[in-house]
Amino acid sequence: MSREVPWRFIKSLAGKKEREKTRMTVAEGPPSVTAALESGVQIEHLVMSQSFVRSPKGESVTRLLEKGPAPREVFTVPDDLFERMSETKTPSGVLCVLGVPFRFPRGLPGSPWKETLQVVGVDIQDPGNVGTLVRAASAVGASLAVFLGASADPFSPKCIRSSAGTVFRVAVQCLEQDVAPSDYLSQTASAGTAVFKAVTCGGIRPWDADFTGPTCIVVGNEAKGLGQDVLSAPGQSISIPMPGGTESLNVAVASGMVLYEALRQRMGHS
Repeated sequence: MSREVPWRFIKSLAGKKEREKTRMTVAEGPPSVTAALESGVQIEHLVMSQSFVRSPKGESVTRLLEKGPAPREVFTVPDDLFERMSETKTPSGVLCVLGVPFRFPRGLPGSPWKETLQVVGVDIQDPGNVGTLVRAASAVGASLAVFLGASADPFSPKCIRSSAGTVFRVAVQCLEQDVAPSDYLSQTASAGTAVFKAVTCGGIRPWDADFTGPTCIVVGNEAKGLGQDVLSAPGQSISIPMPGGTESLNVAVASGMVLYEALRQRMGHS
């Protein structure tokens, strides 16, 4: 006899304390669940609502389940029970529970580029920005996204959802308070990686920087930007020109613009 879905436990994973205690998190929505299944990461529980199972998207998820590796447990639940588990205003009908850090049987997702490209977020506090930053990093083929300082947890359900599942397509590290941002950048520079720090003004233009080799692009807090300790660390400052008079750009937007300049340069040297 199959056991009941552990919906209270799943609901509790919305809280950071419970995620840290159990080293588990939730990915909700077809894009995130599909990406998790395609990556081969080990899934503990997969939960689908009855109406989702009967939908075209539900049929797609079912086909992926047949290809494996299979989640440890698969549940189909009434729509109203799924709504109680969901953290979204309009529940999508599918979620999965998995361990953190993600364990990829086929190895960590890699970059198509010979040289590495990584993006580092320092004190990025909005989960939506963290997820969007990972999404942009994945889109350009970056090999790594690192979050330092007081950044939002990139493995939270909200961040995973904002990333549209791309947390399963690029290696993500959350070092938080374990490593001082300035120390991380010093170690990165010592390893031969060019470090570029995004600032509002006073830096070189992105297209004047050389992103063709091993590159680390650093972005800071939504309101305060990068702290003095990071600005004093090894690396060059870069600034996006804003002739329209805008004071600043959203951190995820600015990151995407710089990352796509890096992609443009790398495509020209591939």
